[in-house]
Amino acid sequence: MAQRAIDVFNGDADGLCALHQLRLADPADSELVTGPKRDISLLKRVKAQTGDRITVLDIALSKNREALDALLALGAHVRYFDHHQPGDIPAHPHFEPHIDTDANVCTSLLVNQYLQGRQLAWAVTAAFGDNLADAARQAGLPLKLSADRLAQLQSLGE
Repeated sequence: MAQRAIDVFNGDADGLCALHQLRLADPADSELVTGPKRDISLLKRVKAQTGDRITVLDIALSKNREALDALLALGAHVRYFDHHQPGDIPAHPHFEPHIDTDANVCTSLLVNQYLQGRQLAWAVTAAFGDNLADAARQAGLPLKLSADRLAQLQSLGE
């Protein structure tokens, strides 16, 4: 059976914008697994098979560790972007963590770093949505946005 792409993401601005950035840079026909904001025990909903490629965005590893371990044991490959406290981060050859708990970082800023700034406006939008206005403004400096355009991204994120 062919490997599948599965995207698991928080249903808030940060999770949505993080996924949007990744799929703009690397389009994929993926199965989407999400829930409303703060419904973050999402990995247990994933029905994966050996070789599936799972991308996780903006859900705490600590709340999904058991399901993550099961997916890795099954032979799935998991790429994980998050800014929440993770607890112990597993070391596994099929696990690619991108985790930073700095108070001025959101998941979309981590994805932006991974993508080397290719979808920066979406990261700025998400940072506003995660109540990181100063970080959003700082991250957006290379875009040289007008005050009106920056306000639009803030409104969209919030």
